[in-house]
Amino acid sequence: MRGLPQLRLFLDRSTNGDDFVKGVKDLCPDTMSIGERYGVKAAESVGDETWLAEATAEGRICVGADKKILSSSRPTEIAAVLKHRSRYLVYANNNLRTVDQLQIFNNLLPEIRELTGTPGPWAYTMSRNGMKFTSREELEQRLVRAAERMGVRPRP
Repeated sequence: MRGLPQLRLFLDRSTNGDDFVKGVKDLCPDTMSIGERYGVKAAESVGDETWLAEATAEGRICVGADKKILSSSRPTEIAAVLKHRSRYLVYANNNLRTVDQLQIFNNLLPEIRELTGTPGPWAYTMSRNGMKFTSREELEQRLVRAAERMGVRPRP
């Protein structure tokens, strides 16, 4: 069995609830939440570019519940994921109870651990049915579509 790097996580604003943070830390002790990093109130105004850059530079896989961050309606966030070569896990449904989020995360933990050695940028959508991969190419295509819709030039 090959040795994998330690699993290091960063929980974004959408996964910053106390119960979720505690539950994930029980499963993965090297977890930092956006509230711990910047302060709970201050975290609300920290731009995605900032925390994605810092978390990625620390070798952390980002975890979120707002799947719109990877949609063509959020080009700034997609551009930041691409620019910083971020690795992102996001729930397919952001209306899950914390207990359900934790159950899904726990069930997928072996697969998540396998991703620790995989360089970014990439994203996986997590659900009860497993994980769905979103490649760099797909993220780039979403960025182009968003730019075309907005009449601007994309900047990955």
